[in-house]
Amino acid sequence: MKQYITIGIASLAAISTQAQDIKFGKFTTEEITKTKSTITPTAPAEVLYSSAKHKIDWDQSTGDLMKTSIITYRIKIFDKDKTPDHLLTLEIPLGKGNSKSDFEKIQSLKASTFTPEGNGMKEYKVEKKDIFTKNVHNFLDLQTLTFPNVQNGSIIEYAYEVKSPFYYNTDTWYFQESVPVVKSNLVLETNEVLNYSDDFRGQYILKPTTSSKRETANYKTQGSRGINNTTDEFRASSIGSYEYVINTKSYSAENLPGYEKEAYVLNPRNLLSSVRFELASYMPKNGTPQYFSTTWEKIGRDLMDSESFGRQLNGNSFLDDKVKEIIAGKTDELEKTTAIFDFVKTNYKWNNYSGKSTDSGIRKTYNEKTGNAADINLMLISMLEKAGLKANPVVLSTVQNGMLNYVFPSMAKLNYVIAAVNINGNEVLMDATDPNSKVNLLPLRALNHRGILISKTGVKEVNLVNTIMSTDKTQIVATLTADGKLNGTYNNYHDNYFYINDKSEIQEDPKAFEKDFIEEYTFDIENFKSVDNNENLIRHSFKFSNVQTDVIGNKIILNPLIFTALENHNLNYENRNYNIEFGTPMTISKIVKIKIPEGYKVESLPKEYQEKIINDAAGYAYKFEEKDGFIQITSARVLPYSILPSDYYKPFKEFMNKVVEAETQQIVLVKI
Repeated sequence: MKQYITIGIASLAAISTQAQDIKFGKFTTEEITKTKSTITPTAPAEVLYSSAKHKIDWDQSTGDLMKTSIITYRIKIFDKDKTPDHLLTLEIPLGKGNSKSDFEKIQSLKASTFTPEGNGMKEYKVEKKDIFTKNVHNFLDLQTLTFPNVQNGSIIEYAYEVKSPFYYNTDTWYFQESVPVVKSNLVLETNEVLNYSDDFRGQYILKPTTSSKRETANYKTQGSRGINNTTDEFRASSIGSYEYVINTKSYSAENLPGYEKEAYVLNPRNLLSSVRFELASYMPKNGTPQYFSTTWEKIGRDLMDSESFGRQLNGNSFLDDKVKEIIAGKTDELEKTTAIFDFVKTNYKWNNYSGKSTDSGIRKTYNEKTGNAADINLMLISMLEKAGLKANPVVLSTVQNGMLNYVFPSMAKLNYVIAAVNINGNEVLMDATDPNSKVNLLPLRALNHRGILISKTGVKEVNLVNTIMSTDKTQIVATLTADGKLNGTYNNYHDNYFYINDKSEIQEDPKAFEKDFIEEYTFDIENFKSVDNNENLIRHSFKFSNVQTDVIGNKIILNPLIFTALENHNLNYENRNYNIEFGTPMTISKIVKIKIPEGYKVESLPKEYQEKIINDAAGYAYKFEEKDGFIQITSARVLPYSILPSDYYKPFKEFMNKVVEAETQQIVLVKI
């Protein structure tokens, strides 16, 4: 879209006045003296104010549509050491297009720490030398800075303006944060010919207010000779103006609590109240209307017609010989699928860039053995097709990119692609970017509820879930001494999804994996080992000693599950309108065997439990046995689905209450 007239756009100063209810560096007495959050008194910090304003209109100098965004934040720090790191730094993503002229640019930036000093606040500005730009990939730069001299009582404040040619959508705006938010505003101003749809998410539903205003545009025509050069008549340039309408949509929220740690949520930001806008239509007064991303079917057709997506699957005869070599002697479809998948994931390295479109292209990726998600998985699909299999791409939004809203078709929200093969009427899913992944065991980043399978005949929704049961099995054998100390060995076994995650983390940084594992325990451990049999089973083991239990007189009191007991479940809402995400069907089992010290007997036994919820969506058993001088506790929790709908939240929370109740029981041993 391009309008070849010159239209004025409001100055930064004018936009800033409208976008901000506050003036940079000017604080109220209450803000300066505040020592705790009025919303959540225990919060380490509080967002006093945040705002975003996007104005999308024609650019005066180029005649192109342009998006101008102004972002403002003011944050009060109560406890620096407990404040989340992302609040103490600022990251500004700057998108880049295929053309050198298509890039986002920071027009202005202010960032300071205001720290208590005497009766006032001293400003510590972020200097240019403290701002760094990192090239993330071909389509994204990241500008980062850290706020200086932050102390308890400081106020962090920043405001910046970004000018962008990418007006089709806006970044997601989060009204909520990991800490409480006193006030948050969002404004979208658009030229009357542009219609944007809003995609609202989260626990708190906000309704927008709308308004309109008239603005004046100036234009200038260039001087020229007569029409078709049939005469020497000269037409002078002229200047004029006309009025048009700017439509405004505004959201405002106040006194929102911070995100409380909630279990079984793969991306916590999916719980936060947020909104993003995406261009739905362009309706010129004199011209043909254009509609964008109106249906998943249209998105599918557009992608299959794209040079960097669907057309990549055409031809590729250079793959023929390699495919024949890989599937030689194989007749079963699953066997062929697995062989090709194993070849690609083993021999090609992901460059850590997501992308629904190829960057290098299939041929270059094949030769150079590296590429983004689309490069690698579209190459996988092409190879599967050449093996005579019914293979298709599945596009999706990664976990960190947020869930797809199926009733809000969005090309911009898609940022990843995986492969699907239809075998006996079932879609088998694969992601070759992870060398440890398996058929129908996707890496965490792709487990985002639903994707869109695109074929030559249309599109359909596909559930992005792992269906293979994964096991987390713990075995402990310990000896209890008369002075109440436990000594023993710990073994933990992981397979399938848990195995994949552990193996990937160990390959990336084995020392960090060991450190994280050990830090889960409050006592010293010895001889930690991780043994991988390279056949889908990994064992973590260590020895422990002198783990103290309670000794009162002639009695020893202990939890027989000792340090493996589940003491809380972190399901904190009364209701939750977001699904329960496990990542994989799973069985979590524990067997703890403890030798009773000489001269002691069991005085009181724990209660046995057997629980399940509706439709057998979760089950739990807890059993106790005393035999041959040992006590043995067995607990097993079975979660047969990767995801449960939000309707199950209340019964699942009640179920988990019972699990905690069972696993926090104690037994009493008494001296004979």
